[in-house]
Amino acid sequence: MNPAGLVRVDNPPMNAESSKPPVPRAVGRPADPALATRLLDAGWQMFLARGVDAVSVESIAAQAGVSKATYYKHFADKQALFEAAVLREMERIEASQQPGAESGASLDVRSRLRQFGIGLMDFLVSPPAVDFYKALAGELSRHKSLARSFYRLGPGRTLSNLAALIRDATDRGELVAPDAMLAAEHLVGLWQGLSNFQLSLGIDQRRIRSSIPERVEAGLRVFMVAYGPASARQQKR
Repeated sequence: MNPAGLVRVDNPPMNAESSKPPVPRAVGRPADPALATRLLDAGWQMFLARGVDAVSVESIAAQAGVSKATYYKHFADKQALFEAAVLREMERIEASQQPGAESGASLDVRSRLRQFGIGLMDFLVSPPAVDFYKALAGELSRHKSLARSFYRLGPGRTLSNLAALIRDATDRGELVAPDAMLAAEHLVGLWQGLSNFQLSLGIDQRRIRSSIPERVEAGLRVFMVAYGPASARQQKR
């Protein structure tokens, strides 16, 4: 994954209904969640190991131990499974970024952003995320439909979620961010720096992974100077 390539998008965060894995409308027995999970696990691992082009519906079904007909009861085609697998990974990230129902309301904006940033960076510097970028970035650039799906469900979704958090904090008077999406881009850039390039080249991996809390906090210090309530007072002088 290469969030340094994040660009401004207008896609709002998906709600619970729109985030369900895409499945075709099939006649007959309903889709089995356990089989869908097996197919997702098999497909994701094969995409990482072989790349998109080298993986077929037949090979995913065989790896999952199901028939091709069973595959099509759960996913319309290879792209549908790819989208569902990316969406599942993003939901795992979001679960780590969201405070509990009781604590979320009481956390100040800095604490909410810190939790979001640590969850995001933990994922971005994880071996699976780095391996994904190394294995699939080149192929996705040749498959525009898959690339758009990946961006919409992956980096674009994360950026939109962060922008929503910033927009809410602005409405509460905790931040001054007229353009929440641009502010989100700035904050992700502060958190990441050049770490994505270093990780993709195999440089300083251990140091980067061990410094996530400090990296997130340093980015927040700069961000709050630019977008905190004090920044509005400075601009009025």
